[in-house]
Amino acid sequence: MSETMIDRAVVADDFAASVAEILPQDKIDAAAEQIRTATASYPATGSVASLVFWIRVSIDVTGGKSFVGNAGGIAVPGGGGFWGDVYTDDLDRLYRDTVSFQFNTTPVYFNVNFFDSSSTFLGSLQAGAFGTSTGTGGGSGSWA
Repeated sequence: MSETMIDRAVVADDFAASVAEILPQDKIDAAAEQIRTATASYPATGSVASLVFWIRVSIDVTGGKSFVGNAGGIAVPGGGGFWGDVYTDDLDRLYRDTVSFQFNTTPVYFNVNFFDSSSTFLGSLQAGAFGTSTGTGGGSGSWA
């Protein structure tokens, strides 16, 4: 496990603020709590590419599966790579049930939150980042 040094309370607060008018409050609260407290983690690397209103996210879990997602949102054009950890209580369920994701990207950290078809939080990527993109948004994606 790489245990990336990201302030998970900041990530949880940024997530809650970015989806405040999108998800029901109970779903936000449950996801934010899991972002803050999750303990099972899996090292991951990946990349993000942004063209203002379109973002492509690629994540590779070390020794596991790969995620590709396409999102709408608002982000500064650019891209870069990241390294960090995928946090989830059930990796098999994350791989099997992910249909959508929400992201928050800054020059310092990159966060992806994974959801099933009922908008139930399945896990998150919390990563240090290098690149130029900043923004938030969401879209669909899957693991293979």
